[in-house]
Order: sequence, then structure tokens, then C-alpha cells
Amino acid sequence: MTEKTKNKIIIALLAALLAVIIALIVAIIVVIRYNEDIANVSSDIISSDVASNLDDNQPASSDASSSKIDTPSKPEIFVTPTGVELDANFGRLLLINADNPLPDDYDTKVREYLVEIDDKYRNNDYVTQIHKDVYPYITAMVAAAQADGVDLQVWSPFRSYAVQNDLFQRQVDRVGGDEALAATVVARPGTSEHNTGLCADFNMAQDRFENTEMYTWMCENAENYGFILRYPKDKQHITGVIYESWHWRFVGINNAKLINELGVTLEEFIEMKKFDPTIDMYGDDSATEQILD
Repeated sequence: MTEKTKNKIIIALLAALLAVIIALIVAIIVVIRYNEDIANVSSDIISSDVASNLDDNQPASSDASSSKIDTPSKPEIFVTPTGVELDANFGRLLLINADNPLPDDYDTKVREYLVEIDDKYRNNDYVTQIHKDVYPYITAMVAAAQADGVDLQVWSPFRSYAVQNDLFQRQVDRVGGDEALAATVVARPGTSEHNTGLCADFNMAQDRFENTEMYTWMCENAENYGFILRYPKDKQHITGVIYESWHWRFVGINNAKLINELGVTLEEFIEMKKFDPTIDMYGDDSATEQILD
């Protein structure tokens, strides 16, 4: 084999080797680019799925969300300034007056529903009990008033028929034996809200209560604790009882706010809404269903 032939063979081998190397390099580049494309496609798919899931978890529209916020609703819970949580929907709408007297055996049956009022909330040791449903509301109210520097205290809550009869007979004597006139000031036993434990006189049973800071505070805050001024001015022809600034009745927070908004008495409220005046006689049944929309 001549020298020239050998050189041709070597050149051919080198060319073939170079071609193989170039082919390998091209193959490697193709593989790299393919993997990059796959990665990009996967990334796009993942991003699309994430975005889709995020969209699915979002509210249907901001308008629907704000519409819900703007819809008025009654509060479920009222948190007092002293941190007590009260059920705003709970209420007691039992109507007691001369036309709606209590049963003869009520005085006995109601006793199981009464609880003692702690002496830090009252200024009278003669009558000291309240209906258990009212207790958390009345004590929270007195505590809030006292926290505001107002000396609000429970003076006369629940009264038995015997106590009520004694007070009534004394009033009859004061007005010369006129029972009808006496009943406009002190209710007959069985027709007084005091017999239910759902109300209370505060601090005193005197006209001058209207000029006290306690009365002012009550007018501004009592509804937040479920109480209404039971015998307002110019309503004696409806309630049958003279104006009593000291006498406040528990009806429930949302009920109290609505009654005050309407500017009506409990008698008018019951009549207006066609409620059963004997609802929740003892406390076995909740009057929540009679709270209005």
C-alpha cells in the first residue's frame, strides 16, 4: 500500500469520526430542546390548573359579596362593654295586665324559674329574685351602667301574689277605698308583671327617678339588654297604668329595639303582630319565633 493510499484512508476515517461527533452533538441538542419544550408545556398545564382552581374557590362575583354585606340583618349576639355575650334573638313577650291576668296557680309554678340576684346588683333586701331567663341580661345591664359610673341598681324585681296584694291593699287605703283608681298605680295580684319576674323597678319607685342619671342611662342603653320602658307617658289609656319611669320590662334585645323603633307599648306590639299574649307563660318555650323580621 502506497503512502498516498494510507493518507486517503486516514482522512476518510477522520471524516467519518468527525461526522459521528457532529451527529452526537446534534442529537444531544435535540434532546435538550425537547426536554425544555416538555417542561414548558408541563409548566403551562400546571399554571392553568392552579389558576382554574383559584378561580373555582373565589366568590362568583364581588357584586354578590357586597350585596350580602349590605343586606340588613338582626344581630345574633350582643357583646356588652364588660365582655358579656348575650343572645340578641332570645325574648319573652308574655303580656300581663288587667285584661290578661295570670292563672291562679302561677304564683306557685313560677317559683322554680326564679334565681337570687346578687346583692352587688340590687339595693333592696325585701324582694331579691328575678326570672332565670332575665338574670344574665339584667345583671349585665347593671354591671355596664356601674362601669360607666352610673349607680343603677335593681330595687323591686319579682313579687309574690302575697306581697303584691299587700302593696295593692295599702294603695287602696291611700285613695279612700277606690280599687279601680288604686289599680292604676299598684296592680292587683295576678295582673302585675312583677308576679312573673320579667321586670324590675330600678333604684326607687318615685317620680324623681326620671331626673336621675340612672334614668338617662336606661333610656340610652336599656334596649341593648332587652328592656323597654313598660309604662310610658301618655299611654295610660292603653296600659292601664300611670307613667312609671322606674319600671322596665325584659322583652329581648331585638324585640326591644323594634318596639322602641315603632314607638309602641307592649300591648300595641302584641296586637299589631297578632301574637298570643300568653306566649311562653313560664319559660318552658322560647319566644324567639315571635321576634320580627
